[in-house]
Amino acid sequence: MKDFYSILGVTKKVSTAEMRLAYLKLVRAKHPDQFSDPEQRLNAGREFQQINEAFNQLRDKKTRQEYDQVLEKETSSPELEAQGYFEKGLLLEKTYQNEKALKFYYEAMRLQPDNIEYLLATGRLLSKDQSKQHQAADLFQSAIDKDPNHLDAYLELGELFTRIGMYVRAMRVYEIVLGLYPANRELKRRLSQLKSK
Repeated sequence: MKDFYSILGVTKKVSTAEMRLAYLKLVRAKHPDQFSDPEQRLNAGREFQQINEAFNQLRDKKTRQEYDQVLEKETSSPELEAQGYFEKGLLLEKTYQNEKALKFYYEAMRLQPDNIEYLLATGRLLSKDQSKQHQAADLFQSAIDKDPNHLDAYLELGELFTRIGMYVRAMRVYEIVLGLYPANRELKRRLSQLKSK
C-alpha cells in the first residue's frame, strides 16, 4: 500500500490545513506543465498523479481514518516500516531536502541493516557532501561486503574515488569488479579513462 503521508511529505499527525499547504507546494513544484523535456514531463506527471491521489484520500476525515486503519495494519513489520522510511527519503531527496532525506535513510538502514538498496542510496546522498564522502565510501564498501557480486556498489565506490581524485583506489575497485564482469563495457571504459590520467 502506498504511504500517502510520505508522498505529501507530512507526518500522520498533520492537520488538514498543514496538509493542504504541503499539497499546494508540491503541486507547484511538480506540475508537468513546468517541464519542457518529455522525460521530465512524464516523470512529473506520474508524481503529480500520486500527489493528487494522496491528497484526495487524506483530505476527507472519514477516508483518512479508514486509510490510517489499513496503514497501521500494514506497517507493523520492520520491512514495511523500513520501506516507508526509504520511500519518504527518496521523495525528500527529489525535492533537494537532503538533510531530512538522510534521517529517513538512516531509519531505513537501522531497521534493515542488510538491505543494499538502502546502503547505496544513503551513500550516494552522503557522497554529494565533501565532508561526508568518507562515510559514503564506508557504506559502499559495506554493501560490497554484504554482496561481493553487486555491480552497482562497486560502480558507486569507484565513481566516488574518481571524483575525489583517488585514481589508484578507483582503478583497483574497477579491476576487482572487472574480474566478476569481464564483458562489462562501462567498467572497461571507466578503467581506460583512469589509466589515461
